Amino acid sequence: MNLKTLRELKGISRKALGELTGVSFRSIQDYEQGHKDLSAAKAETILKMAKALQCSMEDLISDRDLSSVRPSELEAHASNDAGAFGVSSDELPSVSDEHIERKSDAGFKARTDDFSSHIAIKADDLKHYSLMHRDDEVAELIFEPVSGALVSVIAVYTETLLPIGTTGPDELLKGWWYRRAVPVTQGNIASLLEEIGFLTPQAYLLRNLGLSLSDCYWVRPLGEKLSWNDVSLFSNDFEDVVGAGHFAGFDGNADFGNTDMRLPSGSTRGDVPKAWICIEDKRYLVKGVEKGNTQQIFNEVVGSFIHRRQNQFEFVNYEFYTIDYGHGKQIGVSAEAFTNEDLEFISAEELIRANKLVHSGASDYELFVDACVNGGLDRDEVQRFLDYQILTDFVMTNTDRSYENFGVLRDVHTLEFVKMAPIFDSGNSMFYDLNMSHGTLELNNIPVKSFADNEVGLIRLVKDPSILDLDRLITKDELSQVLASSNRTPEEIRILVQIYERKKDMIFKLKRGDMNWLKGV
Repeated sequence: MNLKTLRELKGISRKALGELTGVSFRSIQDYEQGHKDLSAAKAETILKMAKALQCSMEDLISDRDLSSVRPSELEAHASNDAGAFGVSSDELPSVSDEHIERKSDAGFKARTDDFSSHIAIKADDLKHYSLMHRDDEVAELIFEPVSGALVSVIAVYTETLLPIGTTGPDELLKGWWYRRAVPVTQGNIASLLEEIGFLTPQAYLLRNLGLSLSDCYWVRPLGEKLSWNDVSLFSNDFEDVVGAGHFAGFDGNADFGNTDMRLPSGSTRGDVPKAWICIEDKRYLVKGVEKGNTQQIFNEVVGSFIHRRQNQFEFVNYEFYTIDYGHGKQIGVSAEAFTNEDLEFISAEELIRANKLVHSGASDYELFVDACVNGGLDRDEVQRFLDYQILTDFVMTNTDRSYENFGVLRDVHTLEFVKMAPIFDSGNSMFYDLNMSHGTLELNNIPVKSFADNEVGLIRLVKDPSILDLDRLITKDELSQVLASSNRTPEEIRILVQIYERKKDMIFKLKRGDMNWLKGV
């Protein structure tokens, strides 16, 4: 988050910013120090801060770190005629032939050396697109193809079909587009896109018409007679050469300037290397590992094993997969997509973000449950799912149940919620990135990315601990056998299994009503 950097650039104190925006001094302090997530705040709050600091909402909530940029470069950038860090939504109709200076993603190093680098774009280079949901026209947009930025929303035609949480100021839809692109932190995507000539992930996303294997949204260039049947990644086969580049490098033979190639890697979220493959009309996601840490893929298999044996809720069935693109074999996991032409995924992040716009004071947990119920799901079933997910994450010590890693499935025709999305993404479990040579860990205050700051806070949300059958969990011998193939030493495996057994004992006590072990928040 860049709130502190941008505030200091403008010479505005926390107190003054609070007076300008109505946000309390304490909240601003918490946002700057990371105690609160600004991206999870109300859109109005982010918008007020952006206006006060003369920057875009995206610059406040993006992953780009501006703190290392030289002040002189920031000042030069902030003083350009188009406004700090972007073109505002009300500037576009009057651009005429004047030049708009826009900057590519500062966190992305393609063709730019520092934050003061700019690309001059003429108004004639801005392109009109229609935002589509299948074959329904939702809105008319204007993009800057060089950076892939959505610079203006000209008109909204079908408000009910807008992506959840984007009804209102243009900044909401702009933020949705920005977040839709593959994160620059995913594998070696930055170097891959640089090699094939895309300045930002958003430019690559636009080249792929915004298509995704998560939902049925896309953008159609104005005047082109493309239909959903022409472009759908669910029904049109593809060869995801860019996604495969995570594992095999990119040979540079693909001509992205003169091809109708459309790939799902432009909108695939997450940090681990990923690629999509087509097999007999089905779509499979292949996942690698971060920094050679093979335990992540073994954790995915352990999670699938647990969910299969529990037989409670749907889950993504990760299986070991040998990745071989001709540059040596690598171990990974694969799983079939849980979305299709009729079902699309709505993440908890989208639902919580949208409900914060209309509800104040409610917790994220309450916002999510209420959103599910308003979409047509049964409240008790949603809470049972969350109880189960929290408990299985706890026993595996999965610390990354972020709001992107769960959600609901929606009927693309009626827009009604059909069911909870299958449980997926358990790779960041069992201390996969931690040196275990220093003995056991304190297990009562493990930080997590989820509804609470730590595991204890999550456990306190559980209403029915009996939903997890301890007798159907993976045994310690089975866990040892699986982890023996990962990059853990025998001593580390012994410690991990010991922690796993302690976690099971904690849940056993919880089921008996013993809350004494719940320390901290």
